[in-house]
Amino acid sequence: MGRRSIEQQTKETTWLQVTESTVFSQQTTCCTTDLNSSLLLAVVLIATSMGLLAQDPPKVPSRWGLHLGLNYNLSGIGFGYWVPDPNRPSGQFTTLVLNDGSGIGLYGGLNYQTALSDGIHLGARLSYDNRGLVAKDNQSYKKPDGTYFSDEYTFHNGFLTLEPFIKLYLGKQFHLTGGLGMGLALAQTFDYAPEGGSKIDGISVGGPTDSLKHTITWSGFAGFGYDIYLSDAQAKQQWILTPFVEASYMVSQRGVDLKDQASFDDALSTVTIRAGISLAFGDAVSSMAAAPVAAPTKFFRVTPPADGIYSKRVEKAEFPLRPFVFINKNETQIPSRYTAMMAGETADFGRNTGLTADDLANVQERPFIQKEIYYHILNIMGYRLKNTPGSSMELYASDPDGKDPKPYAEDVKRYLVDVWGVSPDQLAIATGDPDPRSGTPRTPADDVPFTLEENRRVQLRKFNPDALGRRVPISVKREAEKENQIYTEITTNENIVSWQATLSGNGQKRSFGPFTSRSMYMDPTGLLATNQPSGQFTMEVVAKTADGRTLSDTEPFTLTRTASEGVSQRYRLVFNYAEEDPVGRSKDYLMKEIAPNLTSGAKVVIYGHTDNLGKDATNLDLSNSRANEVKKILQDAASSRGLSGVTITAKGMGENEPPFGNELPEGRMYNRTVIIDVIP
Repeated sequence: MGRRSIEQQTKETTWLQVTESTVFSQQTTCCTTDLNSSLLLAVVLIATSMGLLAQDPPKVPSRWGLHLGLNYNLSGIGFGYWVPDPNRPSGQFTTLVLNDGSGIGLYGGLNYQTALSDGIHLGARLSYDNRGLVAKDNQSYKKPDGTYFSDEYTFHNGFLTLEPFIKLYLGKQFHLTGGLGMGLALAQTFDYAPEGGSKIDGISVGGPTDSLKHTITWSGFAGFGYDIYLSDAQAKQQWILTPFVEASYMVSQRGVDLKDQASFDDALSTVTIRAGISLAFGDAVSSMAAAPVAAPTKFFRVTPPADGIYSKRVEKAEFPLRPFVFINKNETQIPSRYTAMMAGETADFGRNTGLTADDLANVQERPFIQKEIYYHILNIMGYRLKNTPGSSMELYASDPDGKDPKPYAEDVKRYLVDVWGVSPDQLAIATGDPDPRSGTPRTPADDVPFTLEENRRVQLRKFNPDALGRRVPISVKREAEKENQIYTEITTNENIVSWQATLSGNGQKRSFGPFTSRSMYMDPTGLLATNQPSGQFTMEVVAKTADGRTLSDTEPFTLTRTASEGVSQRYRLVFNYAEEDPVGRSKDYLMKEIAPNLTSGAKVVIYGHTDNLGKDATNLDLSNSRANEVKKILQDAASSRGLSGVTITAKGMGENEPPFGNELPEGRMYNRTVIIDVIP
């Protein structure tokens, strides 16, 4: 830092500023400590005792008030040419002083606040803010005996401050407060008393010409308070007493001249600990005004879809084939639940079912869907093997009990050869441990029998070509998505054991239930006639209570039609038991098959599901994790393609609302899934 000669300093008419420092003073006197401690104790006692008088205070959304408090000011003062004292040729204060000053000042003014919500209020304060303090410079200049001179500075700093703030209520009365402030200087002088010299009163902080004086300062503050309601709780006008404690930091109380001071380590800034009381008034808002009194409250609520309903809902889907034929324990033959055909029936299989040589292209005519496709798995494979020259696959049999599983594969081969006319050379047989295996050493004992069922099987694998094992496309009319359904919810606090609903109107009548859960989505598809824009309907709900009573009521509502029909594309990802990074394995399919079908404005709904093995909470977390992994991949894909307005939501269902039953191994296999609906 550059230093000027003594002659330059004594001839200078405009004294140099100092920069803002964050060095704060810890000096205080016994009297100021006692006063501050007493004030804080009084605030706590008042808040604790008087707050009990308002256990359930009224709502006062807007209020005006006065506030009054005391500032306990701590200051950091760094190097600077504060006075042209020839006995202090290098300026005053060192560049780093840890104990610069302290003092007491008055704080008071007007305030206003208004509620954004029950827990968040905004407001502003206009205040007189005194930052007066006394500082000693006793580390800058040595006496001949090696000790330091002790020069005293008494600062008279007063500001008019405007402080916008936010209050965060933690409960109905206790709140946290924080804000910023801008201050207009009303007084910025100090008294200088050099040790061994005459005291000089009323020196301007900025110098005689005020060229370096900062008239505008900046501050920030944070604290807490407690509202004490003084009025009767039923009174319209409420008076509120609020003790508060805050900490404030004010900067820019003196400028800086970088021509002669080379760094921002010279400053006058103030840290203030403040305690005070606010007295405000405002009109209460009655919480009883909105309560209906005309009709008794219904025990249920009906919410029709806000965006209207579709006249029909067509879902085009890619159904994954789980390439397993599960064998019942102590049996060797294909179970009867798998659809078997006679040799003479296969000729019409492709035409009657929509199956063609180009992989089931005639999707609109397909009579079997979802699990029914799975139970046709041997017929689908027989059809594909028969109509694909040079094709082949392996029948891999396994048994968890150590029995010879080869007869399982031989029975599957016999069906494909005898019924479908597949050449035996197209079907290789192999045996071994199940791969992938269901179950791990950590599988709960109660779940082990179910995993053993899944490991007793014939796996169809090593497809040649790979297209033999591709997904089956289907197109079906299905229920509307949840966001397009009628939501009915039981709202009473009574113990309802079951309920059912009847929807009537527009010449139609539909029954739903009985249900045991307290809410349900109901499909409105087809309730409105073709080209009918809207219609009036009534929902009647009949409920049984735990004590044997019957509740019954009706609710009218209106259904409207959307501008377009509902068409969506559904995809499924299927996972193996305890599979590591299953979504990562499916990323290639997501990026090549699903992401290219996204368009700007599309809506994507993702549901994660699990089977019912294991703990409910673990399954819920697992389904959530998988659904959100898929969401992130599709979000990144949409962003990289520059698509706009794509809405992607993900929800983990866990064991709830499984796509298939969990009674059989194939149902559990299909329930380990993520379902993706893409709605253009």
